[in-house]
Amino acid sequence: MRLSSSRQALSSVSAKVVTRPWPALLTSRSTARPPHALLEGELGAAETLPAAEAVVRVTQAFRGYLFAVDARALPSLATEELLTVTGVIPVFLPARQPLAAALRSADAAKFAGAGLETSLLIAGVREAARRVEDARRTFARPTPPPIVPPRAITVAPNSSALPTPPPLPVPPPLPRRDQA
Repeated sequence: MRLSSSRQALSSVSAKVVTRPWPALLTSRSTARPPHALLEGELGAAETLPAAEAVVRVTQAFRGYLFAVDARALPSLATEELLTVTGVIPVFLPARQPLAAALRSADAAKFAGAGLETSLLIAGVREAARRVEDARRTFARPTPPPIVPPRAITVAPNSSALPTPPPLPVPPPLPRRDQA
């Protein structure tokens, strides 16, 4: 009797859990898709939604993208706090103006009820993300050399391989002091 009631409680708790794609990106690095590709997928899905839902979804996706690029840009920060934090991170500096415009216009649409064309918000977010991606490529660290050197590839000799050239001639020995 007790076992069945705990199973019912467990099933009722697990039924209430809702999963979203962006929290998975925020908590784990095991996703195969890069953050920019995930952002583009979310923006494409938001284009078909009603304006109010699209603004919320685009904002969540953009904040998740910023966090995926640099962990200091927490999605839970207020817009002005997020702009202050991203203002000192080099990868966000080229995107400062479109980033601020996109976040502030989304805030105006969400909280003040200002009319905002969803396509304009998405275009602003895409421009900011494009600038961030350009800066990421610019500031990318060079790939360190591998610790283990790569194995040499041995090629089986065949008739089409060129013969090895003869060794270069060696210069004559220099005279010694006792012989000169």
